[in-house]
Amino acid sequence: MSQPEQTPETETGKRKKEIIITDADAVVLEKKLRTGKLITLFSFGGLLIIFTLLNLTSEKRNLVFWLFQMFPLLIFIPLLRRPTHRTYSWLCFVSLMYFVGIIPLLMSSWTFAYWLITLLTCSLFVGAMMTSRWLQYWNYYLFTKQSINQQAGNSQSTHTSATENSNT
Repeated sequence: MSQPEQTPETETGKRKKEIIITDADAVVLEKKLRTGKLITLFSFGGLLIIFTLLNLTSEKRNLVFWLFQMFPLLIFIPLLRRPTHRTYSWLCFVSLMYFVGIIPLLMSSWTFAYWLITLLTCSLFVGAMMTSRWLQYWNYYLFTKQSINQQAGNSQSTHTSATENSNT
């Protein structure tokens, strides 16, 4: 993205930075956004699968414990179908809860499953965090593009109506 340009001072005396996203920047941003969504969904699905497999292979199969592990993630399934940046931000907070829970287990017992959960949790956090940010930029780009197109349409219709009025 292009460097922010300085705009005139606001009422508080601070300069407000204006973000300019060009069409070339938007192509790169769209690729980043797709990659971030894929990483987030892969990590999300991986956590759901590993929690299920660990519960099925455990000697103490406990449905309540499995639901306790899965419920915070299951809440996000309908939200990820039509995602917003807030969905990804909240997913970051939830992934921190899993991170805080898995680290003591990992430090006490270095099993492959705990390492895998730790890696999936970290990739879920980073993927969701970056996707949230890139989605905000993408929505800003779409909004500015739409407002520029509307302004161009309004000025063109104003010019057309002014020409029609001068002809009559």
